[in-house]
Amino acid sequence: MNRLNLARVLLAMLLCASPVLLQAQHAGDQDFFELTRRETSDGGYSFHATNRHIIPIFVSLSFPQLQGLEADQPLPIEVVLEAGAEEQEIARLSRVSNRQISFRSSAVYVRGDPSAVVHDDSHVYLLPYEHGRKYRVTQGYNGPFTHVGENQYAIDFDLEEGDPVHAARSGLVVEIKQDSSIGGPSPRYTEHANFILIQHDDGSFGNYVHLQYDGALVTVGDRVQAGDLIGLSGNTGRSSGPHLHFDVRIPTRSGRMQSLPTLFKNHDGEAIEIEQGRHYYARHPGKPEFEAFFGSELTNQDFRDHTEAITTGSLDVRVEQIDSTYVLFLQNGTDQRLEIDTTLQLRGMEATTPLQLTHRVDPQTEVFLSILRPQDGVRQAQYGYQLRFRELD
Repeated sequence: MNRLNLARVLLAMLLCASPVLLQAQHAGDQDFFELTRRETSDGGYSFHATNRHIIPIFVSLSFPQLQGLEADQPLPIEVVLEAGAEEQEIARLSRVSNRQISFRSSAVYVRGDPSAVVHDDSHVYLLPYEHGRKYRVTQGYNGPFTHVGENQYAIDFDLEEGDPVHAARSGLVVEIKQDSSIGGPSPRYTEHANFILIQHDDGSFGNYVHLQYDGALVTVGDRVQAGDLIGLSGNTGRSSGPHLHFDVRIPTRSGRMQSLPTLFKNHDGEAIEIEQGRHYYARHPGKPEFEAFFGSELTNQDFRDHTEAITTGSLDVRVEQIDSTYVLFLQNGTDQRLEIDTTLQLRGMEATTPLQLTHRVDPQTEVFLSILRPQDGVRQAQYGYQLRFRELD
């Protein structure tokens, strides 16, 4: 989860005061926006804004309290500051009486121009990891852990630390943070998340978060194409374990970013909506074909004739995990032919076979036992088993 939060400046003043610098900050402590005020010759005040970002930023300046002063334009004052704007005057307050004056101001800024953003909802994004690799979605839209508010339509993929991160859409790299090496589940870690922010041609932003320390493989100002390698996944910021947080977000006039629902290219080329708990292969243009294989597609018939010679010397159950599917095999590694009763003990899981099973297994032989899968919507699932056996003549 990441929060590229709004920046806010507040000022309260009575009578005359010396000029002050008002500086807004956001997560990552990168200073893009400054607001200063100066006393004017008529006893009023002028407000000047600086934009140090490489893209325009939107500023909204309001005065919840004005006494003895009048703004030179309707409130709130909304301005788009071009990249590199320096000390641009955006507002003036003029005296309207000789009595005591006071004001209270509030300013917010956001990256980009909310009035110019028209997200292409039909655009199909690439899955933001290596072509031909398969990962599970651990938290999807409206996820209960952190996907609320501006992160409502974010998606978490279970990439491990150091796994390659690829651009989901072409755009301009406008912001990077990669100096953090700490993370944890508490909200206090939010500002420590490393990230890459890429602006798309329609004004929206691709947000890639929780990268490892020094994990950006691009620099601010780079133009990247969809599918390009841009970084390495990590576990920084507010995170309960290694993963990649991705969302597409747009700026709003309130000074916040808001994520949007998006379509992604599936392994078969179809445009799909991502679902929590499922696994997805990334398919990137111009890359070699690959065979997609999912544990969810396995059935008992796939293992109907499974027998394998083993030499374990013991009675046991072997487990193969494929995605979120567990395939269980019963092993008789002894020198005796056995009749084996198996009792499956499941919590939050379902089996493709009855829970009470009996098999006659030859010496030093492995046979298929069952397929287990977590039930839909379950956050914790467990399985166990009990074995009882009798020797056969």
